[in-house]
Amino acid sequence: MARLLIIDDDPDITEILDLYGDFLGYEADVAPGWQEAGKHLAGKRFYSAVFCDLTLQGTNGLQIFEKISGLDPRLAGRFVLLTGAVMDEGVERQIKAKKIRLVKKPFNFEDIKAALQSMEGPVDTRSLILQSAKLPAVPLVAAKILALIGQENTTIEDLKDAIMADSSLTTRILQMANSVFFRFRQNVDTISDAVSVLGFNTIRSVTLAVSTRDIYRPFGLLEEKLWEHNLGVSLASGAIAAEIRSGREEAAIAGLLHDTGKLVMNSNQPERYLFLAQSVQEEKVPFHTVETEVFGFGHAEVGSLLGEKWGFPDILSGAILYHHSWKSFDKAVQGDVRELCLIVALADALCTRLGIGYKSPMPELDLGEKELQRLLKIDDGRYGEIASKFKETFLNEKMHFM
Repeated sequence: MARLLIIDDDPDITEILDLYGDFLGYEADVAPGWQEAGKHLAGKRFYSAVFCDLTLQGTNGLQIFEKISGLDPRLAGRFVLLTGAVMDEGVERQIKAKKIRLVKKPFNFEDIKAALQSMEGPVDTRSLILQSAKLPAVPLVAAKILALIGQENTTIEDLKDAIMADSSLTTRILQMANSVFFRFRQNVDTISDAVSVLGFNTIRSVTLAVSTRDIYRPFGLLEEKLWEHNLGVSLASGAIAAEIRSGREEAAIAGLLHDTGKLVMNSNQPERYLFLAQSVQEEKVPFHTVETEVFGFGHAEVGSLLGEKWGFPDILSGAILYHHSWKSFDKAVQGDVRELCLIVALADALCTRLGIGYKSPMPELDLGEKELQRLLKIDDGRYGEIASKFKETFLNEKMHFM
């Protein structure tokens, strides 16, 4: 839910603003002065607007406006001063020069509603992400491989030479080729064999998937858990897809890429993301819910933008963007994307319940596992078998990939 920051030392005013905000769909954090407001801002929440009294003990609203603008320039256009006092000309000039919204006390519900509606439009998620996070470029070798795959006259030998220019990428592609998703009657020992048996399109998706591993640097405990969760969802997605006779390889790659946005967010603001991950574990709430509170957007949107920049196939980008919003699919989400979203969402729910990528199991965190199982038409008995086999497979593949 969107949030407001209310800075006022009059409890009657803060109570009314909190109530109005609730009617308009906002939760609120309240502070009597800058010291407490600064703690809220340091608590890493994203605020849609700030309502601040002009006259406060030891400071004033204009000074707080300057401090908040320095901490988060986005809030400068979403700052509202409240006052019931007669202002001198100097203060009025400053308010007009800085283009700060002003609401006179006593105010009513319509005054607050109008102030919120007068903000610089609704929060533009895309702009907000691009202001807050630097999207990494496709690694050079991966970019060359993707370019070669897009050319009509590319040979297996051309692709092999490009892949082998990066020893780390070579190792990871061979790992994927020999994983449970692509395992053939005999081991795939060379890149030429991998290209031959997987095909150009699958090599393209595998290259994208394994290249995201570079976003994890530096690699600590949180990064290890994020990678473990992606690996688990990848394996579970492949197993679920096989059960419903969908594209197993595509589902496995979508699972490996589904939380790429978390890696970008963590890479850009590691301290904030560590705070967020701790909140998820302690409060038993979904990552995307806390992300929206802290950043104003979630990892699905970030991952989708990265996919746009890196040239992910549309079906993979769709699975990334919608894997948490499957309950409210719109007409833009086509059948193949819908099915892949449901597969990844169910795999994500299963891994979360089992605690894969978390410090401990998270059975309290319901991501709609039962409903997803129903939508994919997998009965309880068969789903239990899938989950049991998946746990065994995950332990084996984890040692292989970690």
